[in-house]
Amino acid sequence: MKRRFSFLFRQLRRKIVVGVAGPANHQRQAVVGLALLALTEVALLALTFCTNFLSAYIHNTLEIFHDFRLRALHNALAIVSFERSSGLFFEQPLQRWHDAYLGGWSFWNTYYAGVHPAVTVIFLVFILVRMFGWKLTRVNWKRLNEGAQPLSPPPDYAPVAPEPTSSAYYASDAASAIVTRASFADMSPAQQYRFLRSVWVLSAWLSFIGFLFVPTMPPRLLPVCDFLNAAGANVGACLTTEFSFVDTIGAHGSLLWDWNDESVKTLNNPYAAFPSQHTIFAAWCAMTWIMLVGPASSTLSLRSPRYWLRALLRWGSIAYPMVTVYCIVVTANHYISDALVGLIVLAISYACVRLYYLYQSRRQSYDIVPTFTTMLPY
Repeated sequence: MKRRFSFLFRQLRRKIVVGVAGPANHQRQAVVGLALLALTEVALLALTFCTNFLSAYIHNTLEIFHDFRLRALHNALAIVSFERSSGLFFEQPLQRWHDAYLGGWSFWNTYYAGVHPAVTVIFLVFILVRMFGWKLTRVNWKRLNEGAQPLSPPPDYAPVAPEPTSSAYYASDAASAIVTRASFADMSPAQQYRFLRSVWVLSAWLSFIGFLFVPTMPPRLLPVCDFLNAAGANVGACLTTEFSFVDTIGAHGSLLWDWNDESVKTLNNPYAAFPSQHTIFAAWCAMTWIMLVGPASSTLSLRSPRYWLRALLRWGSIAYPMVTVYCIVVTANHYISDALVGLIVLAISYACVRLYYLYQSRRQSYDIVPTFTTMLPY
């Protein structure tokens, strides 16, 4: 069933490319195919990035806000009860300690508001451009411009980067459409992109399920009595005697946006806290860097600037999730449980994608007979 669907999807994509570019212009087909791939990938990434907004729209459309708020409060109190029983409820004293000895709320609020999307977008663009750069090097544009038939190369023609199975147009990556390699290091940049993208997309949509079915009031809203959403309904719980959390963005602001901005009130889901997407995305960025570049390089000299740059990026990738977790907890936007569950969600997503790749590598042979559709760069 899955193979049939994949085949039909590739055929549909092929018909779109031929319909736009024309059946005889193979060079234009390659360009249109790459453009179509870029559009579909960007659309998928953009939609996944908007899961918070999508959950807000679904809740506002299908649920009375009063009931939504009560469910979020119930789940938040359940998390607090669990953390107190397990000794994890240290968010309030941590915030008080930070306020007394460190401060710098403008920095931490801006970090919360801006670093989370910016760093994730940078990593997504990096692996996407890396994938397209690899694909562009696999296309023999000169041969495409000559207009020969794709599956009938002349005997004396050597394609770019020849492989055991290749066409007159593309140096074949047999598993470009279907995964056949289990080891990440043995994958092509296109396959590595799909692997990392799949982990990120799956983890984001799993967190989206949490936003839908386990809405959770963040710590900053537990003692708040006067914060209203765009419809004029109270968002907080007004538990002023039980909790002393401070909404640091509301009290000190950030350099980017504030909770009182109309766009934030309209688009944001105030109870999208469990699990923490900040933690998921930060840990995914660290995982991406380590898997692509590796933790260290033994070939560079200590005097080489590249060595220290790699070391800085290496330790930065490890520290980034830790700093992010500290930020979301100290600004009272998440419980520590939100961060822990976020790490579990990312681990589950990685395990699912990894097991799928292992399954495909055992199920399929590396000796895939090349066809025109599997040799296209899209």
